[in-house]
Amino acid sequence: MQNLPAEFIHRLEKIYSKEDLDIVKSWFQTNRPLSIRVNTLKTNNENIEKELNKLNINFEKISFLENWYILLNIEKKDIWKTEIYKNWEIYLQNISSQIPALVLWVKEGENILDLTAAPWSKTTQISALMNNTWSILACEKNAIRMDKMKYNIKKLGCKNIETYKWDVRNLAKYLKENKKDILFDRIIADLPCSAEWRININNPKTYNFWNKANIKRNYKLQKDIIKNTIWLLKSSWTLVYSTCTIAPEENEWIVHYILSNFKDMKLEEINMDNKYFRDGLKSFENYIYNKEIIKTKRLLPNPRWEWFFIAKFVKN
Repeated sequence: MQNLPAEFIHRLEKIYSKEDLDIVKSWFQTNRPLSIRVNTLKTNNENIEKELNKLNINFEKISFLENWYILLNIEKKDIWKTEIYKNWEIYLQNISSQIPALVLWVKEGENILDLTAAPWSKTTQISALMNNTWSILACEKNAIRMDKMKYNIKKLGCKNIETYKWDVRNLAKYLKENKKDILFDRIIADLPCSAEWRININNPKTYNFWNKANIKRNYKLQKDIIKNTIWLLKSSWTLVYSTCTIAPEENEWIVHYILSNFKDMKLEEINMDNKYFRDGLKSFENYIYNKEIIKTKRLLPNPRWEWFFIAKFVKN
């Protein structure tokens, strides 16, 4: 890890215990196997397992996820050539990024808001979990990412997703102008972040983006999004906040901000058990967070998956 910025390494040492830091170091040095989501809108686990066996692809079922597998002896360029990939019966998706949609715990017939939907993995996952019923409103302000999202939504067979090229900081205005529902049963807020999972220690271009100024910009953007959208959640319903960064400013600080400024928002326990789950940080540097933050989860990066942060709120 000596190639990485010294300040970044210093942060890792503040965030992780010595034992966990050893696991994190191994993450930087390991090529993780492919992970796939079975697209249940087109097929099922049994059919995919049969096809994987025919192709002599070794796989592992992910124990705490229902429709997900790790592929052990194939590279991305080779899975692209298979019929199950070409037919959109499977979707390549990192294990960690599959968890927030499950924590959201969607049901058929609910009205869902996906605040920053691209790159669409969670949006289409939620569509499959809802069996294409009722409504998902997915927002993305970047035109290129929006076009890609629409393409993937169509190919995956998702029919209950409405896409809008909107800046969610102005979402209430857009909803009123377009005569859309103004309140939602569940909101998934997988917000823009520093996304250190992109880092490859052998490629400086993958970590040149990292600096404290970038973290501060993301923190401000996340706060702006939250304060302009959190009130769109119906009482007694659920909001899941998630990121793929280790930065406390973009994780625990945002949760602390929500708890401090929106008194009707309460954290709920995330009932998933895995040896790589860690409770949210109680403090970082000179800041002490709301004691409820231990209900959030940090997903420790390891040879199988990437780091992630997840918080589950219910509006009282």
